[in-house]
Amino acid sequence: MSEPLIQLKDISFSYAGEPTLAGISLEITENEFVAIIGPSGCGKSTLLRLVSGLLAPTSGEILVSGKPVTKPGLDRAMVFQDYSLFPWINCVDNIVLALEQTRPELEKRERKRIAGEYLAMVGLACSGCKLPGELSGGMRQRAAIARALAMNSPILLMDEPFSALDEFTREKLNDDVLSIWRKTNKTVLFVTHNISESVYMSDRICVLSPHPGRLSAIVDVNLPRPRVPDMRGTPEFAALVEKVRNSFEGI
Repeated sequence: MSEPLIQLKDISFSYAGEPTLAGISLEITENEFVAIIGPSGCGKSTLLRLVSGLLAPTSGEILVSGKPVTKPGLDRAMVFQDYSLFPWINCVDNIVLALEQTRPELEKRERKRIAGEYLAMVGLACSGCKLPGELSGGMRQRAAIARALAMNSPILLMDEPFSALDEFTREKLNDDVLSIWRKTNKTVLFVTHNISESVYMSDRICVLSPHPGRLSAIVDVNLPRPRVPDMRGTPEFAALVEKVRNSFEGI
């Protein structure tokens, strides 16, 4: 049996002396889509930043491909909630600038080609020359996803990427991300506070309880793939939503 791609071994994290996460152990296999869900303040985003290498655990160990995580790496691309696009340059150049840092061996023409390719993948083929301020919230998040994908990392870390969007845009982007995931074979770790979204998108749902955050349950999502919007109205979907809701502790 192959080694898990991501391993969290008894991870704890404290900030300013206050425990945020305690005793998190988890294994994630290659090409798996795993959601992390829990109430506000339970440490969901902190856990994602620990996997990314932006933070270091107070105790425990995180391994990616069997190697300890000590800093950010090209094997992990991150999509943030607030898009994190530079507002003074267009979408193509936002991606090109990221590629200059992460894939410096590429020529400028190749970076622009890759930027255009991934913008087309997320439905922004005609928006490459637009500034982020000229795009809707959903389009800005698509651009941020394209930038992360262009890094060609096997792991995609998504930190509540759709929480600021309206419900219609959010559900459309759910389907878009799942389509991209199928095409690119990424391993996705997806933080959300939306139970329905976690059920619709993931293979497994990791439920965190608060103060400090602990892994209170792991719920397997046995819905068939590809996921389609009509699934949201089925009894099976409703049962899984209820199962996740009942998994929360200490709220």
